[in-house]
Amino acid sequence: LSSLRVPGFGLPLGYMPPEEERFPVLIGVHGYDWKAATLLIREVCMLKFMEELTNKPLWWEKVWMPDTAEKWKQEALQMNWEEYRTFADFTPAMADACIHELRKKADLVKKTGLVPIFDYSSCVIKSDSLISESLRDSLRSAAAVLENVPDEEKDWHPGSTHKVLDLVHPSLWPFIYGRTPVLLDTRINLANALSHCGVGTILPAPKPIEIAGPGSHWSRPLEDPVPSLSYKFQWLPCEVVLDGKSAKIDSYINNLHPVDHANLYPIIEQFIEKSLPAWDLIYRWPKEFEIQRLKTREARAKCTTEEMCRLAYGCKPWNRPIDEGEPIRDENEPYTVEYRSSDRYKRDMAWLVKTHKLNLPEPAFEEDGYYRLKSSDVKSSGFFNGAPRIQVIVKLANVHLTPEDPDFKFEASQELAECIYVDNDTTEFEGGSWHTEGMLNERICATALFYYDSENITDCHLDFRTPADREELVVNLNYEQSEHVSIERTFAIPNANRDTLQYLGGVLTTNSPSTGDADTRAVFFPNLLQHRVSPFRLKDPTKPGHRKILALFLVDPAIPVLSTANVAPQQHHWWDRETGIKQTLAARLPNELTQLVLDHARNGLPIDLEEAKKIRLELMDERSVKQDSTEEELYRTDWNFCEH
Repeated sequence: LSSLRVPGFGLPLGYMPPEEERFPVLIGVHGYDWKAATLLIREVCMLKFMEELTNKPLWWEKVWMPDTAEKWKQEALQMNWEEYRTFADFTPAMADACIHELRKKADLVKKTGLVPIFDYSSCVIKSDSLISESLRDSLRSAAAVLENVPDEEKDWHPGSTHKVLDLVHPSLWPFIYGRTPVLLDTRINLANALSHCGVGTILPAPKPIEIAGPGSHWSRPLEDPVPSLSYKFQWLPCEVVLDGKSAKIDSYINNLHPVDHANLYPIIEQFIEKSLPAWDLIYRWPKEFEIQRLKTREARAKCTTEEMCRLAYGCKPWNRPIDEGEPIRDENEPYTVEYRSSDRYKRDMAWLVKTHKLNLPEPAFEEDGYYRLKSSDVKSSGFFNGAPRIQVIVKLANVHLTPEDPDFKFEASQELAECIYVDNDTTEFEGGSWHTEGMLNERICATALFYYDSENITDCHLDFRTPADREELVVNLNYEQSEHVSIERTFAIPNANRDTLQYLGGVLTTNSPSTGDADTRAVFFPNLLQHRVSPFRLKDPTKPGHRKILALFLVDPAIPVLSTANVAPQQHHWWDRETGIKQTLAARLPNELTQLVLDHARNGLPIDLEEAKKIRLELMDERSVKQDSTEEELYRTDWNFCEH
């Protein structure tokens, strides 16, 4: 019997340990696996304020200076917060609470270099001090070997219109169920990986039925496959041995030759090492550090126009008396699409806000307070409950913009915008598309992004959103039947009749040596948050520009998956060079016969570049369809306040 026990091999493909033994996922085998607490508009504004303050130089020192802290407070109070979020406000107590919290985080950043942001049910972490200038320069130099290849060998990401250059990408030569050989009883390492090319046992592809495995109370039938699970492909992580504070890559990084690019391996190891404390915090956050700054179980307004609203059978914006000369209202007007984007609607809402006050909570900031994380909580060893090894998927990519094509944005159809976004605003789609990393197959729990080189690029943000309603507000919230405006004025819910996805905000990702900022910005976040890249463009449209990014995806240490320790390299050109068989045959046979013998001998394995690119397109097509299905599942869950 094989000693290999990972999902799809020895374990059901959809296998998940008990919830208390693993990190949650967004959409699991059974649908929703995790939901966040529902944020109030006020807390979302506090999160934005703190994200912006922590981009200021030496903020961790200046936040202790009374004059500076007061200046920041006044700036916050004078901002037009309604431009950021409809119905938003910002009170002195909110500003004081933010300053108080940042003083706690100042100690954290000075001792660890880590800055938690958008931290509540989960958290994002950023840092500008983790990566030394010498390590950054080492990565630049080593990656240049992958960049400086003939134009015909450059691997532009499909569909990116020659803007995204893939240097290392897991979608090339992925594991293919039912085709890729698996080493069932042997683990390979960096030293012997190449000698195992083409070796292994090909096992049947898993069937979509009963993927949850024995003992499960539920499994999806064949005709209703799990939207987040692939039955065709899996990205392959490398194995990383953890020894105290250090990380050592133990098996080859897929698509990074272990000999030709051996100098990149210790560099990437150092980036993995630097990621461990932040990843570990993110991994522990939902159980140990979850916070909520503002809570309420009520969304009711105090009506000061009772007689007017009683005659209209409820407190509605369109109860506002019309001004002199203003057109008479049509009784169907409030229910038209045009109404919500009209000037009259804005005047109606302003009247409602003025005449129907909410009792919104203010933050409390006692010395102990709600913020529990301390610098001593950040581990320097024993990460992930003392896991002896982890698995990491590596991606290196560059974004290149030119004067001929100076913008990076994601185009979406009006039809798609109308289906998803409030007010049919297609501009919300500029930049990237909302997504989490990988499929359930990869069990990715967290991401590390290192923006290590940027030139002539405008500021850019990485935006986050996630499903809310952990509290089941429709049951536990005190509100008037069908009076949803008060809910939308209280919680960061753009439309109380739509889906439960909450937009949290965006973290600044731009660091540009051209502006004198030579730091490498690192951003860490859990795969519980969907993210997208905001649009960016050339600063100087007459010159080219670029952004270079190293992405590391952490596989949940509680659920190891099939890795490059179990799968020998599939790259035909690696195998050809290692065996030397092509040169031997070419010395004795004509080219056509040599190729015929090679094709017969390898029986489709290893896989040449042309076929690998076709397989990549199949993988991308499948993941696009699966992502759409996942989106449908996310949008299918709405607030249902009408059922109160």
